[in-house]
Amino acid sequence: MKTNVKPLARLEIEELRQRLQETEETLDAIRSGEVDALVVSGPDGEKVFTLQGAEHPYRVLIESMNEGAISLSKDGTVLYCNSAFARMIGVALDQIMGHDFSDFVPEGKRDALKRLIAQGCRESVRAEMTLVSTSGDGLPTQLSLNPVNLEESSSIGVVVTDLSERKRNEQAEAAVRMRDEFLAIASHELRTPLSTLVLRLGLLERHAENGDMKQVQSSVRRAEDQTERMRRLVDRLLDVSQLASGKLKVDLAPCDLSNVIKDAAERFLEDALNGGTELRLTVADGIHTRADKFRLDEAIGNVISNAIKYGGGKPVDIQLKTKGDKALLVVQDRGIGIPVEDLERIFGRFERTAVSRNYGGLGLGLFIAHQIIEQHAGSIRAESRSGGGARIVIELPHTTNSKSKGKE
Repeated sequence: MKTNVKPLARLEIEELRQRLQETEETLDAIRSGEVDALVVSGPDGEKVFTLQGAEHPYRVLIESMNEGAISLSKDGTVLYCNSAFARMIGVALDQIMGHDFSDFVPEGKRDALKRLIAQGCRESVRAEMTLVSTSGDGLPTQLSLNPVNLEESSSIGVVVTDLSERKRNEQAEAAVRMRDEFLAIASHELRTPLSTLVLRLGLLERHAENGDMKQVQSSVRRAEDQTERMRRLVDRLLDVSQLASGKLKVDLAPCDLSNVIKDAAERFLEDALNGGTELRLTVADGIHTRADKFRLDEAIGNVISNAIKYGGGKPVDIQLKTKGDKALLVVQDRGIGIPVEDLERIFGRFERTAVSRNYGGLGLGLFIAHQIIEQHAGSIRAESRSGGGARIVIELPHTTNSKSKGKE
């Protein structure tokens, strides 16, 4: 018996090897398109499966997807899209297929989309892109592009994922984080003057009992200072609340901007002197605009206050001039400066740069200034100063044809 086992095993192995080779040859023929149909024998007889029919279950699968599915030509023409994509943007299928895919993105994003499609012709790539729906709303999506190479032609397969819900969740999480940070900062900022006020009132009581009127007057002044500080903090919180609800209104009227700048600078003169900061004004006279004088004074005051606060006791330059049909206000300090990556972010609500976190504050001053300036049809921006420090530039409409020496 032993002499017959090995030859038998060799025969079985050889037979398996032949079957495996036949299977591989069949798969190669299917991949290359040489086979159009397969005949499969079974207990119920032979069955014929056409490979062209295999396309149907894949179409059913694509149509049942929650994501959008698109086939693009190399030039970005939509060759095919599923119903999910049509629903995403609210456009009928016959209004999508045959159209340029860039028709469904904002005009400012079309160049970026073309670059993405060019990359998708070569390799798999993902990117976030806003699509435009028929309602006019932007739809945040993620596009996943993959090159599809066929014998007849090449195309790009695109899977479109709706990111709306994820974006809403991210915004909600960010709002919660912002709220928690704000509550922590606000409680700290309010606790400081309140503690000082309580201390001063205790000293005031003792000085009054001792009949030391000079110390009584000093304690009263310091208590008033802390009360004023708390009032300003509360006013800022109210301003933010009104801005968030859209209730902060401006009453525009002809306004001498030169005088507004001078008055704001004078109001902070004592704070500047106490911090060893010199305020240097170069303000051209006769520069006018239409403004809510109270709100504009508040915005400019916030900018000057920031420059003093972060200026490191060095001079702060305040310059007002005209440039074309604009009034140009530049407030420049020589302090800790603003990192380049934070130049836009600092105008957000409760935003502070990493280098400014040790200075206290609610992170609302520049946010309020930004909102007020925008309501005056103006603009405000921050710039890094090459020699250190920061520069805040405010542009407002200039309503006169002033010939003052400050004009360029």
